[in-house]
Amino acid sequence: MGRKKTSEVDAAATRQRIIEIAGQLFRDVGYAKTTVADIAHALGMSPGNVYRYFPTKAAINEAICDLLVHSIEAQTRESFDKEGTATERLTRFLIAYHTIIRGSILKEKRLYDMVAVAMDEHWDVIIKHSYRMCDSICVILEQGIAAGEFRKMDCYKMAISIHEALAVYIYPSLIEHRVNENDSGSAMLDELKRLLDLLLHGLCVKV
Repeated sequence: MGRKKTSEVDAAATRQRIIEIAGQLFRDVGYAKTTVADIAHALGMSPGNVYRYFPTKAAINEAICDLLVHSIEAQTRESFDKEGTATERLTRFLIAYHTIIRGSILKEKRLYDMVAVAMDEHWDVIIKHSYRMCDSICVILEQGIAAGEFRKMDCYKMAISIHEALAVYIYPSLIEHRVNENDSGSAMLDELKRLLDLLLHGLCVKV
């Protein structure tokens, strides 16, 4: 008799278990020092079985990163959904984005080392995350134009420009550099607020 075929439900559960165990090992040991054999051993299975679900360690990392960036997006969505002017909402949204990432780096540096690797290597999961964040910025810009608060513009192109202008405040590897310089956080946040003030001044309708 042949090997019993794994059901889709069982396969999904196994994938999730691999992600959970790998994520814990990446936290405890670090991504670079964790091997697929280590993950398999912790799961009580063979490395070959892990490879049935993920072709490489990088693929496991990408799945974990996907969960992390969706968590970031969910947290920033809370600030996005609050009431206020477009200027207030965009400021609140972008400050929350920076604060969440920076706080996560301080609490779980090893885990966010993986996100930094993914960003540096332009993984699809990070590219899609950037697109979704730009979409959110674009929505606020469109609402600001409709309310007569912002001047007319190509909202999506402007959203991309804003996102790229804020790279030093939202890319883990760049934030980490400042953290390593013993930045207390307040100086970097003040810099971000000044930059946002400059950017928003350029967006607003002149009266």
